[in-house]
Amino acid sequence: MMRRFICLTPIFLWCSLGWAQIPNLVQHVSCPNSSAPASGGAPQSSTPDYYCPLPEPAQSGNSILVGVTSYNGGAPYSISDDMGNSYSLVNSISNDGNGAFVAIYFAGNVTQGTRMIRLHGSNSQASNAAMSASEYYNVGAVDTSSCAGAVNSTTISAGSITPTMPGDLLWQWTVNASAGGSWPGNTSSFAPGTESNIAWQLLGTDLYTGSAVQAGIYNSTSAINPTLTTGTSNGYDSCVMALKAATQGQQNPQAFRILHMLHQQYPKGGANPWKMQFPTSGNLIVVSHISGGSNISSIASTPSNTWSSTGTQAGGESYTALSQIYYAASASTSSSMTISVTRNDNSSDGTFMMYDITGAATSPFDTDSGGQTGNQTSQVTSFTTCSGCLTPSAPNELVIANQGQNWCTSTASPSPSGSLFDAATYTGTSVNGPQSVDQNNGWLHYYDPNANPVTVTWRNACSQAEGVWVGRVAAFKGGGASVLVAPPSGLTAVVH
Repeated sequence: MMRRFICLTPIFLWCSLGWAQIPNLVQHVSCPNSSAPASGGAPQSSTPDYYCPLPEPAQSGNSILVGVTSYNGGAPYSISDDMGNSYSLVNSISNDGNGAFVAIYFAGNVTQGTRMIRLHGSNSQASNAAMSASEYYNVGAVDTSSCAGAVNSTTISAGSITPTMPGDLLWQWTVNASAGGSWPGNTSSFAPGTESNIAWQLLGTDLYTGSAVQAGIYNSTSAINPTLTTGTSNGYDSCVMALKAATQGQQNPQAFRILHMLHQQYPKGGANPWKMQFPTSGNLIVVSHISGGSNISSIASTPSNTWSSTGTQAGGESYTALSQIYYAASASTSSSMTISVTRNDNSSDGTFMMYDITGAATSPFDTDSGGQTGNQTSQVTSFTTCSGCLTPSAPNELVIANQGQNWCTSTASPSPSGSLFDAATYTGTSVNGPQSVDQNNGWLHYYDPNANPVTVTWRNACSQAEGVWVGRVAAFKGGGASVLVAPPSGLTAVVH
């Protein structure tokens, strides 16, 4: 007698008679473009290192997918991280007429706690280094890959690939590869692909420098040519990798956490309002802002949200440094979200550190430090911007802090103990002054376990006194429903 089996498992879990598991996103980060060494003085190193932190420490057994780019001959490159995982070069493209080096890397079965990803180069004059990274679980080995380039196009293809089995994760990294000649190559928009048997989603975009990542589960073994579209014609290079599904790793069990981050720089004289495209899926969005003096006056977004400031700005144009934090509570989010930030003027450059957070309370804002300012007139390797300046009202709140200084490079946040330093750094630019990589300033987040007063201290690399500085700290409450990033719809189980 033939026995029939009925699979009642929800869509994000596979029946044991079908595919093993579906690759699932844990988190994504889009780190900034470094610009060129000449923009801020001599590089710190002849073999520069670019450091890009994941939003949260990675989970044991998961996979990390990395896209990198540079211009002007930085290769050969190597990828490593703070936990000693092994990264393999999956594919790359260069010398195609656009002038950039664009590559994708893969590390599987990573060690618990992996966070800081390091790109090591071989040329002090390499420019426009940048990186994006995603963490996934239920990802196995690389199946196939491809890279392709196009000059002056709004259609960005990575070339044709033919996966060997249905259910592969396709991950595509795209870069404005003409940046070395016309950087920044501002892009008005990115739109995900529309190919059959896959529901693409944007994971991260940077319109200012023209980079994006899209991903999806491909329910076929037919040839596919992964393609994004943009609103601006430029020279683009793109690489895609197909990764086999496997039962491996885990979702982050922490309910209150960061899902996506965007390190969004903006230049002096740039458009005002400043437009960003920030794929999101949580219920709280935070904008941690440092500039040379220009302040946020309002924020608008699609989907629409109510944007609020945590407190009065610290510093200003006369002070040559400014700190603010804005947030959208109970946020309506989308993988195609756009955000426009209006500033009082565009007379200074700055950085918006963008956090997409899940598991926040319906009314998440707790308290703000009021903003701190100072002048560090002697050169030091670390200094404190907040000494017990904020006390969360309950344990396990998310504390977000920033700091902007006239000189030196922030490299770590030794206090509060257990804080996660969020800034990207690059030794291919000068150690002093505001550089394109997060302005050489400091950002962190921290889950305060005890609701004790918070003290924030920053470690610096310097060759002179830090000078004028600003900073602030804000605390946000958890307690809302967390969002697990579901795989794309349109999948069909194959039962044997």
